[in-house]
Amino acid sequence: MHAIGRAGDQEAVRRDDLPGVTAHCRLRAQLIEQDDGIWLLAERPLRLLRVHPRVVPLLRALQSDPAVERALRAARGLSWEAAIAFLERLSDEGLAQLTWSVPDDLLPTVSVVVPVRNRPAQLEACLAALARLDYPVDRLEVIVVDDASSDDTASRARAWSGRLPLRVLRLPERVGAAECRNRGAQVARGEILGFTDSDCLPNPSWLRELAPEFVRPSVVAVGGAVVPADETSWLDRYEAVESPLTHGWEPARVQPRGAVPYLVTANMLVRRQALLAAGGFARIHPGEDVDLVWRLCARGGRVLYRPQGVVAHDHRDRLWPFLVRRASYASSEVVLVQRHPRYRHATVVPVALVFSVAWTVCCWRRRWRGLAPLALIPAVADLVAAARSTRRSGAPVPTLTLLRAEVRGTLAALYWLGRTVSRYYSWPALLAGGALRHRALGRWLAGTAGLGLAATALTDYVRKRPRLDPVRFVLAHLLDDLANNAGLLVGCLRHRTLRPLLVELRLYFPRSRSE
Repeated sequence: MHAIGRAGDQEAVRRDDLPGVTAHCRLRAQLIEQDDGIWLLAERPLRLLRVHPRVVPLLRALQSDPAVERALRAARGLSWEAAIAFLERLSDEGLAQLTWSVPDDLLPTVSVVVPVRNRPAQLEACLAALARLDYPVDRLEVIVVDDASSDDTASRARAWSGRLPLRVLRLPERVGAAECRNRGAQVARGEILGFTDSDCLPNPSWLRELAPEFVRPSVVAVGGAVVPADETSWLDRYEAVESPLTHGWEPARVQPRGAVPYLVTANMLVRRQALLAAGGFARIHPGEDVDLVWRLCARGGRVLYRPQGVVAHDHRDRLWPFLVRRASYASSEVVLVQRHPRYRHATVVPVALVFSVAWTVCCWRRRWRGLAPLALIPAVADLVAAARSTRRSGAPVPTLTLLRAEVRGTLAALYWLGRTVSRYYSWPALLAGGALRHRALGRWLAGTAGLGLAATALTDYVRKRPRLDPVRFVLAHLLDDLANNAGLLVGCLRHRTLRPLLVELRLYFPRSRSE
């Protein structure tokens, strides 16, 4: 597939509209030049993109110097607008990281909306963090929306008026966090709305890292990483790597079924016009932030995850509140699936893995155990098919690289299959295992659930390397998954539907890695 810069359906970035703005792009892929084509190759995950010869001088220059303006001098005949559109595509594909340097006088005006109810001490800590923001004061506004607090939250917030460009909007009756954000958006003066919570502490560079992304008209929302405010307890150290409020440290485009499927209101910037056009936050809780992001994506807007824009969050560091919060998050999936049925959970499973697992199960019987090694045949056949398909396309993927990718892909599929089992079916499988009269089937169900819970916990411990011993990490992981599944089941019972449990299985067939 040839790739050259084009704006697509979104409004393109115009050079004349951005005086003083500079772009930087760091390639995260290897440029491979052959007689029959020019390619960009990334290994984790394996991704191959064939590029047009016109952009090759640009890519060569970016390998040594990330400044796009200087690299364009080597790419004669390629406009700045076309180059940016092309680099945006590479960024969406995970093959590059595009960042912007914007002078202070061109930064967008930002209104930070903070909903609060009966949290005066936490709110003051949040306001103190906002007062330390490295962002032009004349382009900043802070709106505290008091959700009918019964204490002195509003008056203590007003005391910060001399240190912040602050407005306090006190509501006469309780309406919930989602509606508080809508009320703040309606009165905001900024072209960008920043959302954080009263129990959050934005880093000084928070807005400076995220706001420049809005120089692109197609970008409607940006969010960053959410980290624990401290890591003194073992649950804090678990949350540092397993919190549903963050998505790791790799930048990505947010897509409902992508690696980063949503942003959270603890750390989110939204173009005000786009939020109002989408109807604001729905009055649901939790899940109002996920719902908004999915509606923005459905309307064609670009939503980005930029982890360098950090907000610290006061996580639950006691076990019971931690489990209750996890169950609450999971219960929102029922409402989200009802509002967005096409975005229900899906798991990709290679066809070869299906045959291998089925053969392995059949070989549990004693007289068939000698044939268990034959389970490797589908995996080998998958590798051969992928290699042949890739070679026919002319793609320059070494066999060893392809082998590593196939192994990683199979292991990843096993992991996500186990994750799906543990998060959606662990309680039904465990309870059925103890209740069924057919003991063999009961043991198989309970064993499958237990294996999924344990295997995914151990895998995450190895992958994420938490600052926590393996025993407590695995324990927290098991309780996390069980609480998630309990919350999901309660949500299903409450709304009288089993739709969230109908996980979509997508079978994967080998195809060209160059597509």
